[in-house]
Amino acid sequence: MQLPITQNTISTQLGRKIHSPIYIDSIENFDGLVAERFLEFFSPMFESFAWDHYDVRRLQMEMLLAAFPEDETLRSRLRAYYTDQADVDSLQKWVDQLNAEDKKAFQALQPWRRRAVAQFTIEKSEKGLKIWRTMVPHFQQDLDQNDVRSMPRIFAECEHKYTENEMFQSLLKGVFSLVQKTRPNLKKITATAHFMSVKAVAAKAGDNSPEGAHEDGADYIVSALVVNRKNIIGGETQIIEQLADGKKEIICRHTLQPGQFVFQADSRDELTYGTDLWHHVTPFQLADESQSEGWRDIIGFDINVVA
Repeated sequence: MQLPITQNTISTQLGRKIHSPIYIDSIENFDGLVAERFLEFFSPMFESFAWDHYDVRRLQMEMLLAAFPEDETLRSRLRAYYTDQADVDSLQKWVDQLNAEDKKAFQALQPWRRRAVAQFTIEKSEKGLKIWRTMVPHFQQDLDQNDVRSMPRIFAECEHKYTENEMFQSLLKGVFSLVQKTRPNLKKITATAHFMSVKAVAAKAGDNSPEGAHEDGADYIVSALVVNRKNIIGGETQIIEQLADGKKEIICRHTLQPGQFVFQADSRDELTYGTDLWHHVTPFQLADESQSEGWRDIIGFDINVVA
């Protein structure tokens, strides 16, 4: 499908109305941005980020809970482990009780995603948009307490040299303009940027969304602005509608190329607009297995309206 893709484009294709805002396009169409220059500057950035160990902890939690589903002491210990209040040694009592195969799998888990974060407030003024950065003390999504993503996580802050420059500031202004398209009287938003680099190897596909189709708990999201696709196939972005009967239907599929992004309404949009949008990205594999790794690097935003 030719870009830009919007909720109106999708509505025409489906033959029924999609009310919540969707916008898929290239950053080339943001004022002040040249996609080639942007990608050249930000492409090497991802190699500097710290590994995300929460992915490993989540899988370890799932493994132990499956083995000891009724153990409330374990549940409490796992929560402390996941939120950096205890180390993996605190779980040794339960790990020792796993069978040999599961114990080996538990100990072999390694991170496959690098991450960093940065948070911004963007406010409309008589002189244009004012942008300032604030610290992210912890990241915690507004989700059901049984969802592991509702637990507080602390990620490293992205270096200021990557956000305090004309190109990234233009990107933030573009994010504001996307929200303003659907809220003409918009005055102020917060935008939390997530910089993520996900690895694929021959034995394991890369996966940005191991939890499957989901919402992030924000008013709007840029689920991904792709910066790098290195030696991979797959990684298809899917926009999904949850219907009145609870069933989910994929309403748009698009494999984002470097410089392309997808913006959409996120949580509670069914109350504001009338369509309940979710999102997902499929796993990706190595394009050339003679090379040991493949990478998909993105910048995402969780966006909340303040005024």
